[in-house]
Amino acid sequence: MYAKAMGRLTVVVAVASVLAGAWMGLGAGAARAQFGIEVFDQSIASDPQGDVFSQAGGHPYAISTTVNLDSHPDPQEPNIIVPDADVRDIVVHLPPGLLGNPASAARCTGAQLLEANYVKEGTLPWFPECPVGSQVGVITLHMAAFEASRYLTFPVYNMVPPPTVPAEFGFNALGTPITLDGDVRNGGDFGVTISANEIPVVLPLDGQTITFWGVPGDPKHDSQRCNGLHIMTTGECEVPQVDPEPPIAFLRLPTSCPASGVGLKTTAQVDSWIDPGDWLEGELISHLPPGYPAAPGEWGAQEGTTGCESLPFTPSVAVSPSTAQADTPAGLNIDIALPQEGLLSPTGLGSSDARKMVVTLPAGVAVSPSAAGGLQACSEAQIGLGNGDAPSCPEASKLATVEITTPLLEHGLTGSVFLAKQNENPFHTLLALYLVAEGSGVRLKLPGEVKLDPQTGQLITTFDNIPQLPFEHVRVNFNGGSRAPLVNPHACGTYTTSAQITPWSGTGTVTTTSSFQITSGPGGGPCPSGGSSFAPSFRAGTTNIQAGAFSPFTLAFFRNDGEQQLGELQVKTPPGLLGTLSNVPLCPEPQASTGDCSAASQIGGMIVGAGAGATPVYVHGGKIYLTGSYKGSQFGLSIVQEATAGPFDLGRVVVRGQITVDPHTASLTISSDPLPTSLQGIPLDLRVVSVTIDKPNFTFNPTDCNPMQITGTLTSGQGAAETVASPFQVTDCQALGFKPKFTVSTNGHTSRLGGASLDAKIAYPKGAPQANIAKVKVSLPKQLPSRLTTLQKACPAATFEAGPSHCPAASVVGIARAVTPILPVPLSGPMYFVSHGGEAFPNLIMVLQGYGVRVDLVGTTFISKTGITSSTFGTVPDVPIDSFELYLPQGPGSALAANGNLCKSKLTMPTSFVAQNGMSFNQNTAIKVTGCAKKAARKASGARRARAGTRRRNAPARARGSSTAHRNGRGK
Repeated sequence: MYAKAMGRLTVVVAVASVLAGAWMGLGAGAARAQFGIEVFDQSIASDPQGDVFSQAGGHPYAISTTVNLDSHPDPQEPNIIVPDADVRDIVVHLPPGLLGNPASAARCTGAQLLEANYVKEGTLPWFPECPVGSQVGVITLHMAAFEASRYLTFPVYNMVPPPTVPAEFGFNALGTPITLDGDVRNGGDFGVTISANEIPVVLPLDGQTITFWGVPGDPKHDSQRCNGLHIMTTGECEVPQVDPEPPIAFLRLPTSCPASGVGLKTTAQVDSWIDPGDWLEGELISHLPPGYPAAPGEWGAQEGTTGCESLPFTPSVAVSPSTAQADTPAGLNIDIALPQEGLLSPTGLGSSDARKMVVTLPAGVAVSPSAAGGLQACSEAQIGLGNGDAPSCPEASKLATVEITTPLLEHGLTGSVFLAKQNENPFHTLLALYLVAEGSGVRLKLPGEVKLDPQTGQLITTFDNIPQLPFEHVRVNFNGGSRAPLVNPHACGTYTTSAQITPWSGTGTVTTTSSFQITSGPGGGPCPSGGSSFAPSFRAGTTNIQAGAFSPFTLAFFRNDGEQQLGELQVKTPPGLLGTLSNVPLCPEPQASTGDCSAASQIGGMIVGAGAGATPVYVHGGKIYLTGSYKGSQFGLSIVQEATAGPFDLGRVVVRGQITVDPHTASLTISSDPLPTSLQGIPLDLRVVSVTIDKPNFTFNPTDCNPMQITGTLTSGQGAAETVASPFQVTDCQALGFKPKFTVSTNGHTSRLGGASLDAKIAYPKGAPQANIAKVKVSLPKQLPSRLTTLQKACPAATFEAGPSHCPAASVVGIARAVTPILPVPLSGPMYFVSHGGEAFPNLIMVLQGYGVRVDLVGTTFISKTGITSSTFGTVPDVPIDSFELYLPQGPGSALAANGNLCKSKLTMPTSFVAQNGMSFNQNTAIKVTGCAKKAARKASGARRARAGTRRRNAPARARGSSTAHRNGRGK
């Protein structure tokens, strides 16, 4: 008979039935159609008199099992009873928790079982030469063929098992060695199953009784501990022997107590040689002796284990990280101890087995994002929880090693803890574990549920329905190193782990704690004092530093271990470092908020590095989209990152940003919303945020080669702020041309009421790269003086700052329009006289708006003693333009007056242009006077005079329109 039993956990009750059935198969008889079990019964005794023993976790005196098959008289020998059919296979399933401890007794080898002592020379070999201390019971065979010796009794020995079998028992029956092996229901309830396969037909048997001793070394068993003939016929030895070793308990009842009147169930399956594979099933319920009061039926009332309240249960937990450095990936060693002194004590009670373990790590010990690099997960198919097969989990899904020790196994169980596949696990959770430990034929596979606090990331791990096995230590050692699955708290201090352990005895959950210290900062440096430090670094620039050239733009933020988490980011670009919006459609709402923008709106990408230690995990594939106005800014950003790393998919993360344009320099300020600090309870621990704006022909450099800076402000999640800067400078500005074309005109038809007009235009040549304008100064001729009555109606600066629309209409003196290749629409708007208290003359401010952008061009006004007005635009944004035009119309509120007849004057405007690259040119720009009558060289025909009149009426159309506007109220 063969059985694989649970790592040297040996069972007992049904072992008897297996032997009995097997030996009945040894009796050859005439096969009949009938085949069945006539008697399947057992007794659990507390003493030699057979009193019932039911103490949970206790060690009975003995457990005896009797199995008789249906039988009939032999037709040829009516005095001999033979089975109806010879049994072929027997499989017996024992109740969970009913265990034997083969490690408690000496062991007999196969050779010792086979070699027998002879009573005298010439007789048959009866008894093996196994050590006295290896005997753990006896078996009595019901030998129908022997009239004089109806019952024969043999010692049962604890054998040396094969390497893959936990325990083996054997006896020598009339020179034939028989062995029994056990198996564990690895894929089920982890009870023991005894299997006997292809039982030989040798002797005529109709039954058997096998008895295992609860404490084999008990002197009460000495009378059956012998090596002579007398035990076979009388059941006792002529010369009793004494076990030389101290008594150690062998049997232990389950440590759980079913409801009153509910017994422990043992089931059996048998088939015969005449009908192999045609299985018969039977079950045995533990019970009191027949005739017990109120006993239903001949077998007596059902009775299970009792007295669970008496079982000891004193678990403890010890937890320590592999390093005491804060904010550092660390291994974590967890040791749950379950003392088992009573398991081996002949008179004590075994400790209750643990049914459920809940381990709550201290807040601060969290999942390390760094672990995701190279990490894989184990699927439900790969772990195979419902079977006893070896798992096929990927090596890269191992998070920890595990070691389980028990007094029942010499070497214990060893294995690994695997990461379960996200959501596709028995708990349908983000995180789950599979604990796998095996040895000596036992393979334990347990699922563990992991819950995360969504705010703190605190981890709570639960293993429930743990098999009823007497584990002494469960040691789990999580991997260390930079890819460790866990990270230490950010601050020094004392951190306490709690474990809630529930016994099978049902006597109540026990809470035990363990504390450890974090004593230094990352790398062994000073303690970070709760993560109060915040000193991030910053790097930014373009990859091509040619002035005016298109180039990808990159920026990156870095945070060190032990510092506060990144919160919000703000970046300010230097003047001239801009992007072309003409070919980028803005992502609208709600797509911008959900991250569902079109590819046409994407302007760049992002890489995020997360996790403490030397090897943070880098998540690629982030996308940056340009959006419309967000939170009142001119433009916005939708920063989209699919939070996928290793086996984890934490969903889509969308962070919004604002882009504001400085109205004076056109430089950009980009501000992000708060960055997420955790996702689904996993702290992100952002270390690096790297952004690349690389849309073709989008970002371009300034045309100013002076040293500049890209500045930023980084704010932590705790509110600490740090100002950062990265040097920035482009080169080869002198390679840029600077040849803007400047033209000016005025209308010759002037009046005292309407004053004079001025129309100035700037155009850039197409083709070669040009430097942008940095500064412009113009001086009006004395024939076009400033109109003092209009200057006196200037808008107060405070009113203008509150919003140009608040200024009085009389302060508006003209309009301006700029066409730039970087916007899909021109910029245009009114021109205001704005007075500042400390200045002698109002400024001329052009408010250019379009596509959400506003730019204020501020000209300083100066009027000399001779009445010459000059305007200096000292800060012109470094922005490319195709053309620019300003128009000061005539009217009651005109900016200019007229001295004399402009048609008879030669007007010039001294002009000075300075480029962003430092180039400049000065010229006396001729002012073209329009609308003046021309002297005819000859008399024109009537038709030509008519056409000339038409042209004169059409030429000053803009002026007339402007005058009309003034008449309609603007100039009043």
